[in-house]
Amino acid sequence: MRAETPVAAELSAVAPARRWARERLTEAGVEQDRLDMLVLLVSELVTNAVAHADPPVVLRVDVDHERTRVEVTDGAREVPVLKHPPPTALGGRGVMFVDRLASAWGTTPEEGAAVKAVWFELRHDDVPADLARFAR
Repeated sequence: MRAETPVAAELSAVAPARRWARERLTEAGVEQDRLDMLVLLVSELVTNAVAHADPPVVLRVDVDHERTRVEVTDGAREVPVLKHPPPTALGGRGVMFVDRLASAWGTTPEEGAAVKAVWFELRHDDVPADLARFAR
Protein backbone atom coordinates (compact mmCIF):
# COMPACT_ATOMS: atom_id res chain seq x y z
CA MET A 1 0.00 0.00 0.00
CA ARG A 2 1.30 3.43 -0.94
CA ALA A 3 -0.39 6.72 -0.18
CA GLU A 4 0.53 10.38 0.09
CA THR A 5 -1.07 13.61 1.20
CA PRO A 6 -0.04 17.26 1.15
CA VAL A 7 0.53 18.85 4.56
CA ALA A 8 0.02 22.54 5.24
CA ALA A 9 3.22 24.23 6.39
CA GLU A 10 1.85 25.10 9.83
CA LEU A 11 1.93 23.39 13.20
CA SER A 12 -1.86 22.99 13.23
CA ALA A 13 -1.43 20.50 10.35
CA VAL A 14 0.43 17.95 12.50
CA ALA A 15 -2.66 16.42 14.15
CA PRO A 16 -4.56 15.93 10.86
CA ALA A 17 -1.42 14.39 9.30
CA ARG A 18 -1.10 12.03 12.25
CA ARG A 19 -4.77 10.98 11.91
CA TRP A 20 -4.35 10.48 8.15
CA ALA A 21 -1.28 8.28 8.74
CA ARG A 22 -3.06 6.22 11.42
CA GLU A 23 -5.97 5.58 9.02
CA ARG A 24 -3.71 4.55 6.13
CA LEU A 25 -1.54 2.32 8.33
CA THR A 26 -4.62 0.68 9.83
CA GLU A 27 -6.04 0.08 6.34
CA ALA A 28 -2.71 -1.51 5.38
CA GLY A 29 -3.01 -3.98 8.25
CA VAL A 30 -0.19 -2.68 10.45
CA GLU A 31 -0.34 -4.49 13.78
CA GLN A 32 -1.59 -2.49 16.75
CA ASP A 33 1.66 -2.91 18.70
CA ARG A 34 3.53 -1.09 15.90
CA LEU A 35 0.82 1.40 15.00
CA ASP A 36 1.27 3.79 17.93
CA MET A 37 5.04 3.90 17.51
CA LEU A 38 4.71 4.56 13.77
CA VAL A 39 2.23 7.36 14.38
CA LEU A 40 4.58 8.90 16.97
CA LEU A 41 7.43 8.86 14.46
CA VAL A 42 5.19 10.28 11.72
CA SER A 43 4.32 13.10 14.09
CA GLU A 44 8.00 13.84 14.70
CA LEU A 45 8.86 14.01 10.98
CA VAL A 46 5.85 16.15 10.12
CA THR A 47 6.47 18.49 13.06
CA ASN A 48 10.09 19.01 11.99
CA ALA A 49 9.03 19.69 8.40
CA VAL A 50 6.36 22.25 9.22
CA ALA A 51 8.40 23.93 11.96
CA HIS A 52 11.79 24.10 10.24
CA ALA A 53 11.33 23.59 6.52
CA ASP A 54 9.77 25.28 3.51
CA PRO A 55 6.71 24.17 1.56
CA PRO A 56 5.67 22.09 -0.18
CA VAL A 57 5.38 19.44 2.53
CA VAL A 58 4.12 15.99 1.53
CA LEU A 59 3.66 12.93 3.76
CA ARG A 60 4.03 9.48 2.18
CA VAL A 61 3.51 6.03 3.65
CA ASP A 62 4.50 2.78 1.99
CA VAL A 63 3.71 -0.56 3.62
CA ASP A 64 4.80 -3.89 2.18
CA HIS A 65 5.28 -7.37 3.64
CA GLU A 66 8.74 -6.54 5.04
CA ARG A 67 8.56 -2.99 6.37
CA THR A 68 6.74 0.31 6.72
CA ARG A 69 8.45 3.35 5.18
CA VAL A 70 7.40 6.92 5.90
CA GLU A 71 8.75 9.95 4.02
CA VAL A 72 8.15 13.63 4.48
CA THR A 73 9.33 15.84 1.64
CA ASP A 74 9.83 19.58 1.90
CA GLY A 75 11.45 22.50 0.15
CA ALA A 76 14.34 23.24 2.53
CA ARG A 77 17.95 22.26 1.96
CA GLU A 78 18.79 21.88 5.66
CA VAL A 79 18.76 18.30 6.86
CA PRO A 80 17.70 17.22 10.35
CA VAL A 81 20.45 16.83 12.91
CA LEU A 82 20.58 14.20 15.63
CA LYS A 83 20.83 16.04 18.95
CA HIS A 84 21.17 14.93 22.54
CA PRO A 85 19.53 17.75 24.48
CA PRO A 86 19.76 17.94 28.27
CA PRO A 87 16.72 16.74 30.23
CA THR A 88 15.73 20.35 30.91
CA ALA A 89 15.48 21.27 27.20
CA LEU A 90 11.95 21.81 25.92
CA GLY A 91 12.59 20.36 22.47
CA GLY A 92 15.16 18.88 20.14
CA ARG A 93 14.30 15.22 20.67
CA GLY A 94 12.35 14.39 17.51
CA VAL A 95 15.23 13.07 15.44
CA MET A 96 16.56 11.25 18.49
CA PHE A 97 13.23 9.36 18.78
CA VAL A 98 13.37 8.47 15.09
CA ASP A 99 17.00 7.37 15.40
CA ARG A 100 16.32 5.13 18.40
CA LEU A 101 12.97 3.63 17.40
CA ALA A 102 13.16 3.19 13.62
CA SER A 103 15.01 0.35 11.93
CA ALA A 104 16.67 2.93 9.64
CA TRP A 105 16.29 6.60 8.77
CA GLY A 106 17.93 9.25 6.63
CA THR A 107 17.48 11.91 4.01
CA THR A 108 17.46 11.74 0.23
CA PRO A 109 17.44 14.48 -2.38
CA GLU A 110 14.23 15.04 -4.33
CA GLU A 111 13.54 16.62 -7.69
CA GLY A 112 10.98 19.29 -8.50
CA ALA A 113 9.46 21.59 -5.89
CA ALA A 114 10.54 19.38 -2.98
CA VAL A 115 14.25 19.51 -2.20
CA LYS A 116 14.64 16.59 0.18
CA ALA A 117 12.84 13.67 1.77
CA VAL A 118 13.36 12.72 5.40
CA TRP A 119 12.40 9.10 5.86
CA PHE A 120 12.35 6.23 8.29
CA GLU A 121 11.64 2.55 8.01
CA LEU A 122 10.38 0.11 10.57
CA ARG A 123 10.91 -3.52 9.63
CA HIS A 124 7.98 -5.69 10.65
CA ASP A 125 10.31 -8.24 12.25
CA ASP A 126 12.45 -5.66 14.08
CA VAL A 127 12.13 -4.75 17.74
CA PRO A 128 13.95 -1.46 18.40
CA ALA A 129 16.69 -1.80 21.00
CA ASP A 130 15.07 0.76 23.31
CA LEU A 131 11.82 -1.25 23.29
CA ALA A 132 13.30 -4.76 23.44
CA ARG A 133 13.67 -4.63 27.21
CA PHE A 134 9.91 -4.01 27.56
CA ALA A 135 8.94 -6.85 25.21
CA ARG A 136 9.55 -9.55 27.82
